[in-house]
Amino acid sequence: MDAWVWTVPKEHSKGGEKIVRPVPDAMRKFIEILHDETKRSGLLLGSVKGSEAVSQWGRGVYKKLGHSEPWTLHDLRRTLATHMNNMGIAPHVVEQLLGHSMPGVMAIYNRSLYLPEKLDALNKWYDRLDILSGGFTNIVLLNRAE
Repeated sequence: MDAWVWTVPKEHSKGGEKIVRPVPDAMRKFIEILHDETKRSGLLLGSVKGSEAVSQWGRGVYKKLGHSEPWTLHDLRRTLATHMNNMGIAPHVVEQLLGHSMPGVMAIYNRSLYLPEKLDALNKWYDRLDILSGGFTNIVLLNRAE
């Protein structure tokens, strides 16, 4: 964890390409604690599961959280993409965070991992979620003009 980069090997990605994401600053202490608790297993979060098991679990998570309106893990991805773009994060950075390939000729010539840009985006996303979770008396959320 010295580099604070999370890599999804190509054999575990839907598109067959390796996905590289930096770990947001605020998450590092939490991950260090998880790592200390799970280092015997070699896994950070539980056990290895097939994509079907994760999808199945994701279909019912809204019920486990006591939500009456159904939603899926894909809805969380869509929410992340929409809000990051609304926050001014460059679309190609958002797409890489989602594990999507670059379109067309870009995919051939541009091999950048955009790690600094991804880290900045994830730090901003964490800060946004932190604000939305409440507990701040000196921050007022304003609706964006349309």
